[in-house]
Amino acid sequence: MARRAVFFDLGGTLLVMRRDRIISMIMSDAGYSVTPEEVHSAYFGVEPKWLRDYGNRNTTPSEAEESYRLLDLLVFNSLFPGRSKAEAARASGLMRSRWPEVQRSVALELYPDAWPTLERLKKDGYALALVSNAPPDTTKTIEALGLPKLIPTIVISGVVGVSKPNPEIFRIALRSAGVEPGETLHVGDLYDADVQGARNAGIEGVLIDREGSYGNTDCPKIDSLDEVYRFLR
Repeated sequence: MARRAVFFDLGGTLLVMRRDRIISMIMSDAGYSVTPEEVHSAYFGVEPKWLRDYGNRNTTPSEAEESYRLLDLLVFNSLFPGRSKAEAARASGLMRSRWPEVQRSVALELYPDAWPTLERLKKDGYALALVSNAPPDTTKTIEALGLPKLIPTIVISGVVGVSKPNPEIFRIALRSAGVEPGETLHVGDLYDADVQGARNAGIEGVLIDREGSYGNTDCPKIDSLDEVYRFLR
């Protein structure tokens, strides 16, 4: 079946991940010295477990927000093992409460290959969608980036109440875009959420591994978004 649609993850795929810098700044201000690179490594290590625990649940917006606080708690425990539960809870609460304030000082930045690839795909007639595990207020970020001009279908887990790798979040995007799973490709930077999640919905997943974090995989892998055309012909 010919490809008619391409779905994309947001952070780490189209958007340069601000999360690592934001958490580093919050933690450092609170007396926990940690670099963005260390934060990135911690998230990479704990996110698969968090997805297994929370990815297939239906959640309200408030429950989704709480799940992200728990993810931050896992990250803190990874960065600072041996700290008390009370300290970890305070730290994860601080990450959530200070996030809106601190993120205003960290500029939004798309990867250089994002906008040109999206423009080319739209010009070539592909249906485009964004499928992201993120809190509800991420819609403001997406609007600030101007992405709705190129991507008409936006599906955010914190809004729809279900997260990758649950196939339902992809099915929501499929219905909105008016395409079938076999006609669709999904590109993302997390194997468990993006590749396995897409497969759960009958969609082929392509892993973008910009930093070479993954070794051998059982899925197509690219290091630049413009390589997506290899899988559309």
